[in-house]
Amino acid sequence: MKYYFVFCFFVILNCFSQEASEINKILEIPNTLEYKQEIRIYKDSIESKTVVLRIFKNQINEWIAQKFWYSKNIKSVTKIDEIRFPKESIGKLKPKDPELIWLNLLITNVEFLPNMEAIRYKFGKPKIDSDRGERLISRTKKHVLDGVGYKVYVRNGKNTNSFSFDNPKTYLGYYPTVDELISYNELLSVLEKEFSF
Repeated sequence: MKYYFVFCFFVILNCFSQEASEINKILEIPNTLEYKQEIRIYKDSIESKTVVLRIFKNQINEWIAQKFWYSKNIKSVTKIDEIRFPKESIGKLKPKDPELIWLNLLITNVEFLPNMEAIRYKFGKPKIDSDRGERLISRTKKHVLDGVGYKVYVRNGKNTNSFSFDNPKTYLGYYPTVDELISYNELLSVLEKEFSF
């Protein structure tokens, strides 16, 4: 059973990576991060869509955020939003500070977070179990089978990282002391607050 679960996880992860490449091709953006400060987040749900958020600082030091909606059924982009950050107030609207948003993303340890699969050993409390006269260490873990999965690619200067995770709010409810789950949720909180992602 354990091997079956691991096999399924890697098949799903591989499909997610292939899908990101497919989406990048349609969006005509490279698979590698081309800017020194850039983050891409692919949000995949059990529905037939993927939402992509791309934030980067271009060659002329302008911050740009792009949000794409991709339909898996028709394999095309159905909507595109682009945000450019003005430097001055527009009427009563105060401009958002993209540098501050970037720093808030970095505070979540986005440059160093691992794949969720690498932290699953932290899920569940270990106990010694006597089965058929043999003592073993066992854990009872919760597995969420549906919901939302995320794939993140980030570059900050020379530091690059990519990782994937799924259903972080649900898992944090079960395992509130796991640092990486806290960081995943903090990352999503910044993205929700600033970009309704």
